[in-house]
Amino acid sequence: MNYKITNKWIIVFGAIMAQLAIGAFYAWSLFNQPISKAYGWELHTVVTTYSISLASFSLATILSGRLQLKKGPRFTALIGGILYSSGIMLSSLASTSTTLYITYGVLAGAGVGFVYVCPLSTLVKWFPNHKGAVTGVATASFAMGGFLFKNVIYKMLDVSVYTPEVISSTFLKLGIIYAFMTIIGALLLDIPRDSKVIAHVDPDAHISMRTRDMLRTGNFYKLLASDLLALMPGLLIIGLAKDIGMQLVNLDIKTASAIVGYIALFNAAGRLAAGRLADKIGALNIYRIMYLVTIISLAVLSFAKLSYPIFLIAIIGIVLGYGSFLSVVPTIVGKLFGAKKFSANYSLIFQAYGIAALMGPIIKRNSASFQQTFTIAMVAAITGLIVSTTIKEPKPAEKSA
Repeated sequence: MNYKITNKWIIVFGAIMAQLAIGAFYAWSLFNQPISKAYGWELHTVVTTYSISLASFSLATILSGRLQLKKGPRFTALIGGILYSSGIMLSSLASTSTTLYITYGVLAGAGVGFVYVCPLSTLVKWFPNHKGAVTGVATASFAMGGFLFKNVIYKMLDVSVYTPEVISSTFLKLGIIYAFMTIIGALLLDIPRDSKVIAHVDPDAHISMRTRDMLRTGNFYKLLASDLLALMPGLLIIGLAKDIGMQLVNLDIKTASAIVGYIALFNAAGRLAAGRLADKIGALNIYRIMYLVTIISLAVLSFAKLSYPIFLIAIIGIVLGYGSFLSVVPTIVGKLFGAKKFSANYSLIFQAYGIAALMGPIIKRNSASFQQTFTIAMVAAITGLIVSTTIKEPKPAEKSA
């Protein structure tokens, strides 16, 4: 695997293919009811699988971020592709919730973590003057995976009676598709041959903060905390979108399932738009603006009388914010701490994602209603916005730490 790829557009293609495959995680809510009915499990038992997979995803980025610095993105992404696809295929054999937690939750989730960081850190090296835009492309591809596979999964599960055999067959077929996409995508990843030339045109190349130095800064903890509080509402919505629509607005199953597709589209749109705008008006500015959009959307869900259009607009607002956060935070990490150790540094900030994934369902289970859940999330988002206003880009003298 010691070959070189010099065409940056081949790299882009490989990154997008891998991200689309692992982005299928965002279509998990389509599995909640079918698995619950097929195996007779409580809904919250099934939903826990999604939370475990997201936590495993974020934790795996710590190892993958460091492995990538030593072995490169191709090797790291290959490990991720194998873990991800084999975890999904092994889920076809699961007959207990514990087995599903291990196969889909831990193994497949870890696979996503190994793949996810590779396209991000690779593309910013090929496009140093358009970091926000290429980060937006990479993260938007991840989000679009949910839209692409929403239709695939919906058709596979379009049966009159949900049985263990139907669930097993779906996981097996998906695992094979994911294996093809992630392995091909990984094999097409590579870093620029002449990194010195890339560094010369990189406006942030002079910033090079080691991970242990980053951990001594206030900016690290402020960004970690605000990112956690920013992501929690979006993760809650994406994981329960279909169920919220059916219970809160009395939508039929077909209309509620369609929301999953809308979420994927606007999730991707938020990432693309935020990435481009970050290059023009600053990533931190976009970060704070989308915090306001999220807070307003949560207020509507908490206190307004909901019709389907109002509900959908509020959901879209939250998802736009969520996508924007995931798009601009990598750029913020690069601005604050530098690009040289990006994958290792970003993997620690990304732990906010896993913590937020676990917090959302816990808050839901301990709330009297969905409205109360949204109100708690709104208060958390207001707190996060306040914290984000204290994050300051380092002065030139501080950037060479």
